[in-house]
Amino acid sequence: MREAVHTVALDDLTVAEVCRRALVGRPSFYTHFGSIPELVAEMLTAEIDDQLPIPDVELVDAERIDVGIAENLAAALDLIARDRELYRAAFTSASSGVLRTALEAAIGTRVRNIIAIWQERGVVGEIDLGVAVPFATGGITRALEAWAFDDDDDAIARAHAIRDQLPRWWPFRD
Repeated sequence: MREAVHTVALDDLTVAEVCRRALVGRPSFYTHFGSIPELVAEMLTAEIDDQLPIPDVELVDAERIDVGIAENLAAALDLIARDRELYRAAFTSASSGVLRTALEAAIGTRVRNIIAIWQERGVVGEIDLGVAVPFATGGITRALEAWAFDDDDDAIARAHAIRDQLPRWWPFRD
């Protein structure tokens, strides 16, 4: 798949071409994915998802959670930087909404969990989750997308910059 993007525009890539390159039949493809956009979204979201682990928060203090978020976000940014061509192709394709939706689902789960943990520990007060979660999630997702189109390579600085732009209820800013 990665190699195909170097020679074929993502919007022009067919299931037949992917199957030929992967040495699998169309039935195998359709057993796992409904379309090329679903394949790309699953592949890229899974990679980023791996960089954003959810720690066993019962054993982590609240300040360490914030440090871990910045570290994990920097790792995800590094991953995107290493494969910018593919991420750029995915974000500019006609089916980019599938990728954004998948990323927002993964990031949204984490944002909701982090807020719940901080609330439980008294770090933050009452927050309207129906507004806060999609707001923070959308911002983080779009920041990842913007990074894909940037040529910057300082993932740590960008991770801190993203964190520092989160809403005023986000604790532990520098």
